[in-house]
Amino acid sequence: MKHLARLLKYVIPYKKRLILAAFCTALVSGLTGATMWLIKPVMDKVFIAKDTAMLVMILWLVPLIWFVRGLAFYGQAYLLQYVGQRVTKELRQELFAKLMALSHDFYHRNPSGKILSRMTNDLQIIQSALLRLPLNFVGDFLTTLVLIGIIFWLNFKFALIAFVVFPVVALPLVDFARRMRKAAHAGQRQMSEIYNRIQEAVSGISVIKTFLMESRQKDVFETENAEFYAQQMKFVKVDARSSPIMEFISAVALTLIIWYGAADVINGVWTTGAFFAFLGAAMSIYKPIKNFSSTNALLQQTVVSAVRVFEILDEKPVISDLASARELSAFRDAITIENVVFYYDKKHPVLNKLDIRISKGEKVALVGPSGSGKTTAAHLILRFYDVCGGRVAVDGVDVRDVTLASLRAQMALVTQDIVLFNDTVGNNILCGRPQSSDADVREAARRANAADFIESLPSGYETVVGERGALLSGGQKQRIAVARAILKDAPILILDEATSSLDAESEKSVAEAIENLMAEKTVLIIAHRLSTIKNADRILVLESGSVVEEGSHEELVNQQGIYHRLCLLQLL
Repeated sequence: MKHLARLLKYVIPYKKRLILAAFCTALVSGLTGATMWLIKPVMDKVFIAKDTAMLVMILWLVPLIWFVRGLAFYGQAYLLQYVGQRVTKELRQELFAKLMALSHDFYHRNPSGKILSRMTNDLQIIQSALLRLPLNFVGDFLTTLVLIGIIFWLNFKFALIAFVVFPVVALPLVDFARRMRKAAHAGQRQMSEIYNRIQEAVSGISVIKTFLMESRQKDVFETENAEFYAQQMKFVKVDARSSPIMEFISAVALTLIIWYGAADVINGVWTTGAFFAFLGAAMSIYKPIKNFSSTNALLQQTVVSAVRVFEILDEKPVISDLASARELSAFRDAITIENVVFYYDKKHPVLNKLDIRISKGEKVALVGPSGSGKTTAAHLILRFYDVCGGRVAVDGVDVRDVTLASLRAQMALVTQDIVLFNDTVGNNILCGRPQSSDADVREAARRANAADFIESLPSGYETVVGERGALLSGGQKQRIAVARAILKDAPILILDEATSSLDAESEKSVAEAIENLMAEKTVLIIAHRLSTIKNADRILVLESGSVVEEGSHEELVNQQGIYHRLCLLQLL
């Protein structure tokens, strides 16, 4: 109930529309009851008493009732759709805003398919619930109430049967609710796995085809799909079982009504019209009562979906501004990594008492075996993560004591895995500084050696690059990323394997662009290729999370240590 109550808070701002929708629903329910009530005068006055005046009145009254009922039905449907769409829109916006605020650790813990499932499947269930649950609860309740009132008015004795049937119907619903909720939770969890599998397959299709993994991927997906099917069938079995049970109970009650009611008509206790009106009302009660079963199924799915959505909304970002955080002043002195310890898992430290100082204007390269902590050190400077011991400082100020916006505003990042958005070339470059002019964008592209190929594209700077820049080559994507960094013009630049995936020709073009980018910048270079690092002011060799060698390219080669060995491996 607490999750439904929390969901209700999103609905409250639209209470006026909900009240109007409830009025329309009440009108629909009342007019539904009126059509049942009309059965009595139609039977008694028109067909038995041959009353022509009553016939004329009925001929006018029936279309009028259904016309007004149709208007009221439209009103309730539109208003509930409006509320459902608005609430879902707000939840979707909140979810996306939360995803933008969450730290990197959240994305390491949660596959993208799982996140996508909550943004789509779970929100769709909630939207459906916001339309159907109020309609079913209010509409079916009021319709049942109106019909019960008519039944009591027509025959008090037979009306008591309803109060025997309803509690009996409710008993199995309690067990159905528990089973449905359990099945719904398992099914939606499995749907997350399916979303994740699809996302991985689409993004990794080149690897799948190259390594002939199609059959294996199909087999894995078939297993997960079958598991989802099995979970859904558990839900379907419980849901499908509820209707026949309720139908059987209702049929028994209807049989009793016909048995006793027909006998009373024969004995003159009540009229034929009253009996058929009673029978019509009793049979009409069946539909709203049956709806309670499907409403219950949707309610259980909604609870599970609400839990899954609120799990993300309740997630707290590990990295955020402290209440006392201040703006970082313009970079003027040095970046320092002081006695830093860091681990994702306490049993396996990544950095172990790491000490690095990068002075303003200096070009420092980090090299070392895979897993030595090079990229982690860069991520700590950007404060994607917080240190587990020691500190990272800019101009002597701990990065945890300044706002994230002011810290990252002074840094630009170019990585091996270039992220381009499915937008125009120009807009991808504008990420560096959105307020820039077209002339600024073109100048950044020129300095990044990207202007020529951009202008040769079908629509130039207005060309859409496709998902993750799929329509561009690796070198072209890299140069756009460099242009983005040039446009930002941040004083601190981090290059993380920026040319490692390029061929020799592309590397040459990108290397020239990077040289333009590094001019008058403080640069941290993470790379394996000698061509990228040998001209650095200092080269730091990391092993097991600590600096084990330091010096220029020539000095380190002469030391005949780890760096010398890495160089030989590249030259062989």
